[in-house]
Amino acid sequence: MIVERLELRNFRNIAAATLELSPHFNFLIGPNGAGKTVVLEALHLLLRGRSFRTHRVSLLIRHGERELAVQALCQHPLRGRERISLTKDRGNRTELRVNEEPIKQISAVAGLLPLQVLLPDLADLVFGAPQGRRQWLDWGAFHVKHDYIDVLRRYMRVLRQRNALLRSRDARTLDTWTDRMIEAGDLVIRARTEYLETVREALSSCIGALAPGLEVRARHYPGFEGDSLAEEVGARTPGDVKLGFTQVGPHRADVRLEAGDNAAAGVLSRGQGKLVASAMRIGQAGGLLTDQSRPSLFLIDDVWTELDDDHSARFMRLLDGMGCQILATSTHEPVAARSVAADRVRVFHVKHGEITPARPAQ
Repeated sequence: MIVERLELRNFRNIAAATLELSPHFNFLIGPNGAGKTVVLEALHLLLRGRSFRTHRVSLLIRHGERELAVQALCQHPLRGRERISLTKDRGNRTELRVNEEPIKQISAVAGLLPLQVLLPDLADLVFGAPQGRRQWLDWGAFHVKHDYIDVLRRYMRVLRQRNALLRSRDARTLDTWTDRMIEAGDLVIRARTEYLETVREALSSCIGALAPGLEVRARHYPGFEGDSLAEEVGARTPGDVKLGFTQVGPHRADVRLEAGDNAAAGVLSRGQGKLVASAMRIGQAGGLLTDQSRPSLFLIDDVWTELDDDHSARFMRLLDGMGCQILATSTHEPVAARSVAADRVRVFHVKHGEITPARPAQ
């Protein structure tokens, strides 16, 4: 699915804006603080239900206004045009609609269009805590099998209940909730393992394209070292009772990135880490495109600053071959963008919240 038109109203410093987008590359060019990232943030809010910058809705609504609105006119290859709209007011009351029909769960919208987000902190996917890599894994598994999100939610609910019993030292129903946690946990582990296997080749190919000669492997750590979750939970339960929480399981999982015999985070430079993280995002999109013929939407916020011209060119060529739609911000149009055919690129100038197209629609 492609976003053809994006409309914003009262979103941060943008009073009103309409962008007619290219199905390929779209560059938002302007100085820092002009409102470039706001456009990406608005799309993220519309498609994922939250901002990637803040949890405070009051910061998203333009000063002096009561509510914000974001609307996207999309083109689906089978269903034709679809309109997705979102409004939020200062009381955090939200109205989400698809083709004017109210939608209660954001996952119903998230499943329509796979979204890949590349922010300035992109390298944290490699160097940061396991939570970010778990989210990467879960997001991919969700788009391969939409009911995975229900399985993951069930595991987290049962885990919270088991932890509550551990803290209260209520042993009467602990075994029952432990069995339920193991059952749900095994399903999560299986889905994550299967997904990583399906995307492994695409990930390796992307790393090779972005950083030739760099070999990084991805391995799923399920949250324990033993042969089965049931055995590990059984062995750890006395310690769980003392500590008041569950020590092992999918909530402790990771995608362990390895370069040779070492953890990648310990040997890669910051720039190399950014390339590997980019490959993880692009490889995830490539896997969806190959297996399900579903192109992703990329939101890219100023990733060019740490890439030299050679790596920027590799980055652009890889994206250009993906068949995906890209919205990217920069203080200036990247030199590498000149290698892309002019009819595949739209450029927008952003200044003081005003957005104007620099090139006519093709």
